[in-house]
Amino acid sequence: MDPSIEPSDAKASKAPVQAPKQSSTVLNTRYGVGGVGRKAAAHGVAPESAIRPRRVAVFVAHGMGQQIPFQTLDQVAEGLREQEPKKEAVKAQVRAIKFQDQWLHRIEMSLRSGDTGGAVEAHVYEGYWAPLTEGKITARGVMSFLRDGGINGIHNGSREFYRWLFGKYQAFDSPIRIVFYLLIALTTVAALAMMNTTIALVTAGRALLAKEPSWLTDGLFNDLTTTFNVVVTAMVVFGLALGLSNLLRRFGLPAWVRLAWGWLTVLLFASVLFVITLGGLSLALLLYGHVKWSTDKTDQIWNRIFSPSLLKEFNGRFDAVALWLALGVGALFLVWWLFRFVRGVNRDLKNPRGRWLTLFATVCLAVLGVLAVRLGIAFLDVFRQAAGNNAGAVLRSGLAWPLLAALSLFIRQVLVQYVGDVAIYFEPYKLDSFVKLRNEIKDCVQKTASAVYSLQRDDGSPEYNTVLVVGHSLGSVIVYDVLNRLINEDEAAGGRLDVVGRTPLLLTFGSPLDKEAFLFAVQRQNTKEAREALAATDQPLIRGYEFRPQRWINLYSHWDIISGHLSFFDPAESTDSKQRVQNIIDPGATTLLAAHVEYWTGKILFRLLYAALAADPEEALDAATEGLIVP
Repeated sequence: MDPSIEPSDAKASKAPVQAPKQSSTVLNTRYGVGGVGRKAAAHGVAPESAIRPRRVAVFVAHGMGQQIPFQTLDQVAEGLREQEPKKEAVKAQVRAIKFQDQWLHRIEMSLRSGDTGGAVEAHVYEGYWAPLTEGKITARGVMSFLRDGGINGIHNGSREFYRWLFGKYQAFDSPIRIVFYLLIALTTVAALAMMNTTIALVTAGRALLAKEPSWLTDGLFNDLTTTFNVVVTAMVVFGLALGLSNLLRRFGLPAWVRLAWGWLTVLLFASVLFVITLGGLSLALLLYGHVKWSTDKTDQIWNRIFSPSLLKEFNGRFDAVALWLALGVGALFLVWWLFRFVRGVNRDLKNPRGRWLTLFATVCLAVLGVLAVRLGIAFLDVFRQAAGNNAGAVLRSGLAWPLLAALSLFIRQVLVQYVGDVAIYFEPYKLDSFVKLRNEIKDCVQKTASAVYSLQRDDGSPEYNTVLVVGHSLGSVIVYDVLNRLINEDEAAGGRLDVVGRTPLLLTFGSPLDKEAFLFAVQRQNTKEAREALAATDQPLIRGYEFRPQRWINLYSHWDIISGHLSFFDPAESTDSKQRVQNIIDPGATTLLAAHVEYWTGKILFRLLYAALAADPEEALDAATEGLIVP
């Protein structure tokens, strides 16, 4: 957090502050989800006091991945601060209040001091659900999820797509290119699985077994090494291109330069997928060919297809570059840590307390490092004597195997940590073990959101007449489900909370809601209208516009492969532009793949959120969206 953010008072820094007694007494009574619609806005909602500024709650749910507690709160608070004309004068307070059986943490900020509608006190809350999914799914489960979603998406995309909206089936165009994309994705996933399997088999055969299996010949090993050399080269080139894209963005180069480089990364990305897919297919053919056809153990199939001299030169150059690249990265890493150690030792030696302990620990570590270097040099000498003139070639050869294993491990971790969260939450479109966990995630986020809507002032009036609901990535799917739940419960209880009337904005960004609706939909050929109608009762946001917030804005980027234009939440013939999802392209999210998190550092997200804090959110949002690309 920024150093200007401080506890609200001396007591708040030591212990959380409990909610007013009157409020907690009222909130312990039963409340529900009742009469919905903007006509209910006057029901139980007191006007803002003229003595203090308006209070607005911002409820945000984070996206997939390893989110740490309060990280999203910090991002939202800093983003809103940047929108203030005099941001250096903005002070923020942190507070924890007790509501029923839970503690609510929030950041309180005084904003829009120069606004004609008066200042507003914004309270930022977070629906934090990350720990619930940690360690709950394996890489195999993620691969199964991707396979099932791809197959179901191909099934839905090969014909007209139907979705139950506003009381009837709605037909949507399903471009055939979606099927092509999914086929490419499936073949890429299968190729990566094939590479992992090959690495495991060869490693077990050469390093773990007492005797190499007969099928693992030198010719097969060399063919596999050549294949992996090509795959690793393509991955590294694409990774360097993405890194350079990030640098271009940080240096603030002209938009046309970043756009041109962005299209180059798209071509490289397509090339990488092409290489990986063909690489996986080649591995299967090489294994089969060497086992069934080859009689010479040193024969290489690639030499029959390409020039042997060309392959030898490529492999030699790859081994040399890979070795020097690995040594260079290792040297930079070592120099960086040595710099940090030296700086830390120098700092500690200036402090008389513990100076000698620091010096003793430093000497011990230095001696250990010298001994480790000496031991490594001794082993290299032994290796050089045993290998003779071929020592350098032996040392360089086969580097693709550990490099590809490291890349495979990295990809596996990314899939489990990020796509794994999506798999856990999306997978229950059919019966499986994640249904309970998905409900736990909903319950966790809903509990906090319900508390925000239920908080009351000392006089019994709502604490917030306005609640802004925000969701990033998978968090947008979660807040969509939670908001549907709150509206249903409020409707059942007679509209005591007036969830719809007090929610002027649902802001989703980087949202995969459309992909969820398409990839995991059960088409009407496989189900009846009664089932679809029953399923829609849990989603009032697609039951009728009277259940919608005043505005639903969806921020997305063409460079973000996870998010997209939300097309499946409004009938095509609907003309109610205010209630339809308003899709806006974020011009600041321009890095392929990384665009999924670049919304946070762009200008549009917090420009929209800041506008929604105005006294008239709808008018302010109209002004804020003017000139933006709205497809």
